Amino acid sequence: MRTARVLLDASTRSLARPLDYRVPDDLVGDVAVGAPVLVPLRERRAVGYVVSFDPPEVTEGLKDIVAVLGEPRFDSERWSLASWIADEYACRPIEALRLLLPPGSAHRLVKTADGWRLEAPAVSPAMERIVELTDPTYRLQPTAVRQRAILDALRSGPLRISELRASIGEVGNALRVLESRGVVSIVERRRWRSATTGLAREDPSHALTECQSGAVEAILAAEPGTTVVIDGVTGSGKTEVYMRAIDAFLRAGRQAIVLVPEISLTPQTVGRFRARFGANLAVLHSRLSDGERLDQWQLVASGEARIVIGARSALFAPATDLGIIVIDEEHEPSYKQSSEPRYHARDVAREIARRTGAVLVLGSATPSLETLHAARSRQATLVSLPQRATGASLPDVAVVDMTDEFASGNRSMFSRTLVAAMDRTFQRRGKAVLYINRRGYATFVLCRECGFVPTCQSCSVSLTYHETSTRLQCHHCGLVEQLPVACPRCSSPYLRRFGTGTQRVEAEVLKRWPEVPVLRMDADTTAGKGGHERILAAFESMPFGALIGTQMIAKGLDYPDIELVGVVDADTSMRFPDFRSTERTYQLLMQVSGRAGRSARPGLVVVQTYWPDHPAVQAMRTGDRDAFVASELSQRHELRYPPFGRLARILVSAPAAETAAAHAKAIADAVRSSVPPSWEVLGPTTPAISRLKKLFRQHIIIKGEPGAPLGSALWRAVAAVGGRPGTKVSIDVDPYDML
Repeated sequence: MRTARVLLDASTRSLARPLDYRVPDDLVGDVAVGAPVLVPLRERRAVGYVVSFDPPEVTEGLKDIVAVLGEPRFDSERWSLASWIADEYACRPIEALRLLLPPGSAHRLVKTADGWRLEAPAVSPAMERIVELTDPTYRLQPTAVRQRAILDALRSGPLRISELRASIGEVGNALRVLESRGVVSIVERRRWRSATTGLAREDPSHALTECQSGAVEAILAAEPGTTVVIDGVTGSGKTEVYMRAIDAFLRAGRQAIVLVPEISLTPQTVGRFRARFGANLAVLHSRLSDGERLDQWQLVASGEARIVIGARSALFAPATDLGIIVIDEEHEPSYKQSSEPRYHARDVAREIARRTGAVLVLGSATPSLETLHAARSRQATLVSLPQRATGASLPDVAVVDMTDEFASGNRSMFSRTLVAAMDRTFQRRGKAVLYINRRGYATFVLCRECGFVPTCQSCSVSLTYHETSTRLQCHHCGLVEQLPVACPRCSSPYLRRFGTGTQRVEAEVLKRWPEVPVLRMDADTTAGKGGHERILAAFESMPFGALIGTQMIAKGLDYPDIELVGVVDADTSMRFPDFRSTERTYQLLMQVSGRAGRSARPGLVVVQTYWPDHPAVQAMRTGDRDAFVASELSQRHELRYPPFGRLARILVSAPAAETAAAHAKAIADAVRSSVPPSWEVLGPTTPAISRLKKLFRQHIIIKGEPGAPLGSALWRAVAAVGGRPGTKVSIDVDPYDML
């Protein structure tokens, strides 16, 4: 009897592990690892994937696989990787496996009045009909005007029917006549849906600096499966290093994956790589349609695309002979997924490199403390690029104490230093970038009579005011309310808006400099498809002006005509209840400052803060990163925080606060009784955001030694406690969000 182990495509935790089924004799030739199958499950049927042919522990009562639903979607190696992700990050194996499946390839069972209906994958390859001239000597009747127009159009080469319709009009009858007479042939072929054109940029290969050459040599000399860290200042030419190394791997017949932290950087990166390597690349990110993602995926699987560029999910593209993985701006928290499976792309990439023999390259001007510690501990090769590749100097930095500005009578959001710098920049017809990591117009609205602050009905947060829609919005659950004309509590008309967001900065710039072109780049302006590309293209083409934005403008953008960077409010991330807040503040300040002064014209960075003595601000001002890193690592070591320990967070959410607290306590007790005594279990306690999307929250923090198998241990403890109706439990290993 032949048996197969099948992982069901189901969301139930009780069905998280594979089940055993018999393989009928008539399906033996079709059942393979990765094949989607239809199987019986209790009184109904379910869709699943064959993951192995391990012998079952119990053979009695096994049911037969009903049908094979298509070609295999993955192989044993990719299933092994999915299993590793599931264990490492305490998620259901099907959630990990979905990362590795072709986009839109899943079959679905839909409940109907008569039972269940099996639906085919939602996305299929796009086809197009091509018309080719096969008999150019054919003589037409003088009255066959439309046929003649078709033949004239085809003399320059084959055309799609859609192209003929666009230039000639309706061509159906004329084409049928010409095809029946053998004058033209019509064939159907695969049409590849375009993902993005990228921002076309001239990017000629140029001579490398000595440091760049050393970096390329270090990558090419690295042992298979190892890591190289490129620690290079902003503008040091890290992208050129990546491209030179990738070119060498391509010439050796290997493939490459390049990750960028923001979708906003994808068009610019694609433009540079396309200028160097042509169309030999695929693009993968969440803004693509399912059809576009499927086409890009299959271009990689077929080997036609040798380079994959994209955000976090591009790491799972089906490269068949992977030689190099590049993670640019490796310090960015966007590489950590916030929903299940809560993996970190950097750590998964390290595992993929180990399995495939690829070289992992981590690049940043501000490497994470974990990466710096690993490099200094000889777990990775460290290469430094201390100067800008063009020879341009790093920008000057001016730190402005906004307390002094306020004391001297300046009530504006802009300091006098920043206003003067913007005046000079615009007079020289230069470009400025203004950074503030909050969208909207005002952070909150407050009644000056009674102190009332409008808050979200579902979340324990204040609502943000958006000027363009004159509405209040929750940036956690999406709730939108109209701004009241009077205080709902005391009926006072004195509602004042406090705090600053990108919309307010934009309004102030337009008021002060009405003749200056201004663009805003945040989650509101980039919401539509192609939003990032459209704004960046407009900024690149405008002769002078200002770009205002959130952290999506703080990294990777390479424009030589940016003279000034203004950090409108450097304090946003300083007071977050998170052990990484100081490091994160330093990284953001350094990254956004690196946008300035990339040409011969010197750059200036103006940092506005109410906390000028903050360690991150001081490190940026003095340029003494080593002292900053040493201080931060010393504190982390004392508290057993990464890289000197490993963290996990268990979050319990329930409709009632008492239910959340009781269930969290039961889980904490189960964890304490089942994990090694060297692990520290803290809580349960109420997190900073105590209620989110109508659910009350409690969390438990677990500290283990570096490399501790937190995921698998916590999964077992949570499973042993079981669930409660309406209660949600999530496990986040290596968390980046502690709110």
